[in-house]
Amino acid sequence: MSNSNHLPPTQPRTGNGHKVSRRGLFSIAMLLLSIGGLGFAMLGGAKMVFDLLGEQPNPTSIVTQAVVVGLAYVVGWGTAILAIRVYGNLILPILINWFTWGCLAAVCYLYVEILRRMYAQPDDLGRFVKYLVVMTGGLGGLLGLHLINEDHDLRVFSIPLLLLNLTHLGMIVFRYVFDTAGVKPSFLWKDVVFFLFMTSVSLSMLSHLGLLDPLRKWITGYFDRNSTSIRSND
Repeated sequence: MSNSNHLPPTQPRTGNGHKVSRRGLFSIAMLLLSIGGLGFAMLGGAKMVFDLLGEQPNPTSIVTQAVVVGLAYVVGWGTAILAIRVYGNLILPILINWFTWGCLAAVCYLYVEILRRMYAQPDDLGRFVKYLVVMTGGLGGLLGLHLINEDHDLRVFSIPLLLLNLTHLGMIVFRYVFDTAGVKPSFLWKDVVFFLFMTSVSLSMLSHLGLLDPLRKWITGYFDRNSTSIRSND
């Protein structure tokens, strides 16, 4: 019997008679894994933020939650880098861009919710620390997504944050100058610290200072050095 109708296990034949390379299969597998990992990370992060901002804390330790969410994010981030930089996946960069916009929307929503709670000037210092930690995590996730696609521009992403920075400044002025009933002057340093933190991040994104360029160049150089050997094995 002729072997012309048989293909190696690594090169299955599609319905139209074309071969699917191992590289294509790996690219599809990593596409699914990266989208799944990032999706789980965003869902878990949203639930964690909801628990932190809510009145009833989750019985699970916040450290445990952060480790689980971070694991999902690292898996999704790492496989996305491989799929794009090594296997040349053309669909994933578009999806990652959507994820980046979704992460920005989540950060803006979180910013608004934190401002709404800070206007009431709660005395609990631990709550303020949670606000800083959660916002730092959200911004870190946004910057991590920014590093996946080459030549991704963060400047347009700074515009919504800058508008919220201006809103925050207006709320500070209104709270301490006009709406002075029950105002706590000792809370001012918390408002100033949070405002300066968020404004510095927004201005860094807008000015395109290139603070992440060394890390981006290292990632690009690493995959440029190793992608040839990886592809040759496929």
